[in-house]
Amino acid sequence: MIRLFRSNPNSTRSSLGFWPHMPYDVGNHSMKTIARPNGLFDAIANKLTAEDDRDFWRIALTVLADEFLQKYGCESKTWNWIVLVGACSHWIRPHQTRWTAAGGFAWPEGYKNFSPELDWSAIFCFQNQKWEPVEKFSRKRQIVFCVAIPTRTARHRQAAVHTKWSTSQTPVLYGFRKLDGHWKCVAASDERLRGRVSAVSDSHE
Repeated sequence: MIRLFRSNPNSTRSSLGFWPHMPYDVGNHSMKTIARPNGLFDAIANKLTAEDDRDFWRIALTVLADEFLQKYGCESKTWNWIVLVGACSHWIRPHQTRWTAAGGFAWPEGYKNFSPELDWSAIFCFQNQKWEPVEKFSRKRQIVFCVAIPTRTARHRQAAVHTKWSTSQTPVLYGFRKLDGHWKCVAASDERLRGRVSAVSDSHE
């Protein structure tokens, strides 16, 4: 299982997880018995085209699923926890805005109210310790994690993913690079608040 390692921004210590110092707790289930790491990827794989790097999508969704579960583990379970995953090819072009983290990325800025316009999307509700596809939002006591992944990644060796929680006004960007033939998450735009990131694998998974 691929997870993000975050250093504590206020000390030299480091910890795993979306929120430093918060426990990963999803009830009476261990990390390895919930939400198969590739569950989201498996559910949307048939929507990808030859121009989409499948390894990138698998790594990105695995990392972001872990981020989702870290936050879920720290907050109320009385809400409906939703993930919206979509592909975006309609970024503003050209523009000179750069996200300078980890060598720099083109800032993923969308056309519609500065939010990504998705070519397609899929919605999942996290319940019974797994991802359940749903056709639409229930709009009843829900927390939504929106994920916009760029298309045509087979052409490139780097990509920035735009995410946003419904409980926040600030998007979080994740930067990925293909290094030595493997995609890795090398940066997140919230590192000043929550610590620098690097992707790690659980060898016991």
